Amino acid sequence: MALNSPAQRVATQINRLALQLPVFRRRLHQHPELSGEEYATTAYLHQQLAAAKFPHRLGVGKRGIITNIVPSSRAKAPVIALRADIDALPIAEKNRVSYCSTNHGVMHACGHDAHSAILLGTTLALHRAGKLPVSWRSIFQPAEETGCGASEMVAQGAVKSVDAILAFHVDPSLPVGCVSITPGPQSAFCQDFVIEVRGKGGHGARPHNTIDPIAVAAHLITLIYQAVPRQTDSRDPVVVTIGMIQGGQAPNIIPDTVMLKGTIRSFDQSVSEHARRTIDRLCAGTARAFRAAISPVFDRLLRGVVNDPFVTGICLKAARGFLGQRCVETDRRPSMGAEDFANYPVPGCMMLLGVKSPQKKITPLHTSTFNLDEKALLLGVRLFSQIILEWPV
Repeated sequence: MALNSPAQRVATQINRLALQLPVFRRRLHQHPELSGEEYATTAYLHQQLAAAKFPHRLGVGKRGIITNIVPSSRAKAPVIALRADIDALPIAEKNRVSYCSTNHGVMHACGHDAHSAILLGTTLALHRAGKLPVSWRSIFQPAEETGCGASEMVAQGAVKSVDAILAFHVDPSLPVGCVSITPGPQSAFCQDFVIEVRGKGGHGARPHNTIDPIAVAAHLITLIYQAVPRQTDSRDPVVVTIGMIQGGQAPNIIPDTVMLKGTIRSFDQSVSEHARRTIDRLCAGTARAFRAAISPVFDRLLRGVVNDPFVTGICLKAARGFLGQRCVETDRRPSMGAEDFANYPVPGCMMLLGVKSPQKKITPLHTSTFNLDEKALLLGVRLFSQIILEWPV
């Protein structure tokens, strides 16, 4: 590594920031905010960037941050965007750590605190290292969990003049020091829905005088779980899950309404649309059978993430050189999870970053005891930086 080369300058700055990365992550972890409410998170990130005198702008409503494009030392160099999501989940944390969430009922159970800390560290290191072979910018994105944050950032010009976009997602199934970088499909098409079942309430002892929406909802759920897979080609994976049921106030009162909330997941848009039509039909038929009113409302369809082959190839080359061939997985099967990273309309690659500690048990994402090995933070910063340094120009 040549003295004062871009790589040497970046490495020096990363070393200077290394001890701050857990500080960044723990500060964010202690103060999680739900999608649409990321004001304090944005303010904290803004303070760090402002202290470094790094030009940036806040997103609309002071949620999210888009940094200025840092120009390259080369004319007509490609512009690479680095993205992290900053929102948290409505989960009450059960970890017994000094940096446990102070916002009751809200938790960084999906690792977005780690994503943000990695991007903040990378941003500061690259900024302080001076001109690099490519141009770049950072995007701290709100509202990933509700599937609308990426579109918000795009509407605000986040990927204007950008040639490619990169992101990490932590993976508790991978040990620290390993990554999964796979070309092609990475996540599912996702469509959430709400179904309101309206009946006629009354006394629990006289159901014949009512239209029991709980009974109707139970029948509908069973139909959905049976009909969707039986009416879909078995070679096309599809999952429909009802994740929430709300209805009733007392054991002897039949309520007027029941609310169901669920999600459709598939790797193919046509399969997702077929599942939606099936649910619509089942709602209509069940309503007629029970003389109830059933109103399904579907959110917009969130596309699945597909890693661009060219961008993924660049990331793979850098990762193999940095971590070694054995620590880079390339054949991970797509996940039925959803990610609005798919809504960035430029070639991209989402990499899975191992956060499993060899000494500790780790629970899955979206659980109240999820935590991670913070050694992954420095590895994430170094890998992001290595990809930027090795990007072909």
